[in-house]
Amino acid sequence: MKKNFIIGAIAVVLILFGFASFGAAPKKAAGLSLFQYKSGYFTNYVETPSYQEKWTSSTKNVSISYGRIEASSAAKGTFKLYIQIKQNNKGSWKTIKTINANKNGTTRFDSPKFSPKDRYRFKLVNEGTKKKVTYKLTWATTGSRNQKESYV
Repeated sequence: MKKNFIIGAIAVVLILFGFASFGAAPKKAAGLSLFQYKSGYFTNYVETPSYQEKWTSSTKNVSISYGRIEASSAAKGTFKLYIQIKQNNKGSWKTIKTINANKNGTTRFDSPKFSPKDRYRFKLVNEGTKKKVTYKLTWATTGSRNQKESYV
């Protein structure tokens, strides 16, 4: 009897929390988001999927902060890392920053501010020798309420 009661109570709790979790994804207030990761390899170029976080209506600007790319390759030199945005999910991709990243080592980066309505992505282009480059990309997005304010 006691075992059935405990199982029933657990089932009720799971059902209640399950229905409570349905609904829209929570929006982020102005501030720092969680770190995001993307890894892989390329020989010529690669474009990451596009990203767009949900922010509150008080967030006026977003930027990429604490960006870091770790790369390794048999070749020496650099490759290009482009930060691109698509404004209001319309039109073509626009490059807002170009970074020369080391093929062997770590390169840190950030981005200019852009609208929270814009989608963004990274494009990595291997120039010169087309030897395989393995990479691990890490970044966080930062929101601010006005042009001068930043929560970093």
